[in-house]
Amino acid sequence: MDLDHYDQVEHFWCPLLGQTIRFGYCRKMQGGLPCHRVLTCFASHFPVAEFLAEHYNEQQRREFLAQPQSRLDRVMHTLDRVAAGERENKS
Repeated sequence: MDLDHYDQVEHFWCPLLGQTIRFGYCRKMQGGLPCHRVLTCFASHFPVAEFLAEHYNEQQRREFLAQPQSRLDRVMHTLDRVAAGERENKS
């Protein structure tokens, strides 16, 4: 089966974007890898787990299915990077 075989399949509501969304977009959302919610959103539409196993290796699946950092974690990480940069500039 081709990688783009299910690209036109629609899910009624993307919780991240707040609108109807096609699998083709979700399949490329994370720098060419699928969205971390792809199994949840598309499991009722087609055999998405089998599709992912066929087209992505185990490392890729672990990477895109991993729970993303929370907004607070991203803010704290950014603050840590900024503080580290300020320390380097003072040296």
